[in-house]
Amino acid sequence: MQRIRRGITSGSVCLIAGVVTSSPITAYAIEPTPHEAEWWFTTWQVTEKLWPVTMGGGITVAVVDSGVNAALPELRSAVLPGYDATGQGRDAHQDVDRTPDALGKGGFGHGTAMASLIAARGGGAGMVGVAPEAMILPVIARQGTEYATGIRWAADNGAKVINISAAQVNAYSADTCPKPFQEAIDHALRKDVVVIAGSGNAGRVNLPMIPGGCPGVLTVGAVDHRLRPWTDSTRQRSVDVAAPGVDVVELDRQGRLGQGTGTSPATALASAAVALLRAKHPQMPAREVVQRIIATAKDTGPSGWDDRTGYGVVNPYKALTTDVPANAPNPVYAEWDQLQKRQPTTPASPAAQAAAKDESTPVLNTRTLLLIAAGAAALLALVGTSLALLFRRKNTHA
Repeated sequence: MQRIRRGITSGSVCLIAGVVTSSPITAYAIEPTPHEAEWWFTTWQVTEKLWPVTMGGGITVAVVDSGVNAALPELRSAVLPGYDATGQGRDAHQDVDRTPDALGKGGFGHGTAMASLIAARGGGAGMVGVAPEAMILPVIARQGTEYATGIRWAADNGAKVINISAAQVNAYSADTCPKPFQEAIDHALRKDVVVIAGSGNAGRVNLPMIPGGCPGVLTVGAVDHRLRPWTDSTRQRSVDVAAPGVDVVELDRQGRLGQGTGTSPATALASAAVALLRAKHPQMPAREVVQRIIATAKDTGPSGWDDRTGYGVVNPYKALTTDVPANAPNPVYAEWDQLQKRQPTTPASPAAQAAAKDESTPVLNTRTLLLIAAGAAALLALVGTSLALLFRRKNTHA
């Protein structure tokens, strides 16, 4: 179903020699109608308040995940040529996720699901994203530093928002982001990109996670339709905001609608909200975009900041329309700024460089070993959960 749209937005993107560039076009003459199960459209008043302001035109969102099935009707016009950070040379227009769905069939398609929440156009099974005029830049990354490689490539190829619906146990140090991840995030932030990641689905063990625990990342927890914190959102001091993540309808790689729960869909929906804000204010620096998202979030759970929902649930309309003071808190960038101040500003001596090289070698410190030991029994109880990527999901498909 579709309806007549209130206004026309210009602006699209094309890929020339691997670089995303802008080119003016006429956008929708009709407005897609969201599926009735997309409950966050009511929570956020997407069609009533957000789309009359912007539908995300001119913004590219990188989905660093398992690729995206670009042949599906809902996504056919939304997906740019992408990149395979695993080194297998694929264009990321196929979803390589083969995780069985709830019926044990085919393969769910994590990246396709996240892309559908952000920018699906309707048609097919009827899925519509919150920012249906945004473009998706798909990147295949499945484990370890492939995510860091994907972040860097996306930042160099036109992304204004990088979505990482992933949470990987930080086995290096409870307090330090692994060097490849931090360097990739630093690179993206210096190129004025907003980097968004999930807090993780391990609320029963709460081990440190990356990339969400890295300075400069907007880290997202999950809430239900009543804006109550999801019990399995990983609780960490790095959590900044929350978004809808419980019983979220999404599109799988075979074009079927299913239902998922976790910080993965919450991250994708937060990325869609950021895409709307960047489309409305294309000259606004990423730093200010993140500041506005945090300053306008709706407090939920315990009063004030808490370790499952951060400063509250993302409120896209307030982020688009509210005047936020220039001195409003921005903990994401404040932490990143502090990290930059600690970085060496002059070339180090050969001895110092050798020492830094030794320190960068992955070593499990005492604190981390204690954390892992303390969480071992609980981790064993998480049947079907990987130590590498804690992506526990509930998926049901018709």
